[in-house]
Amino acid sequence: MTIEAPPPTARTLVRSLELGGWTEREAGNLVALLHGLRPARAGWQVREIEHLRFLRALVQSGRIES
Repeated sequence: MTIEAPPPTARTLVRSLELGGWTEREAGNLVALLHGLRPARAGWQVREIEHLRFLRALVQSGRIES
């Protein structure tokens, strides 16, 4: 039996990219892109990415309609 680790949060990914030299705007846009969002001119905030991921999960589970 294999136990899979949960996927990293947007906050973890953005922080890792920032530690690697990416700007906050670049890191936010890259993480958003990984989650199926288009890059934003001003960049994505972590809370915005996580909120949209949460809403997407609600829609996919049928708890709310799009």
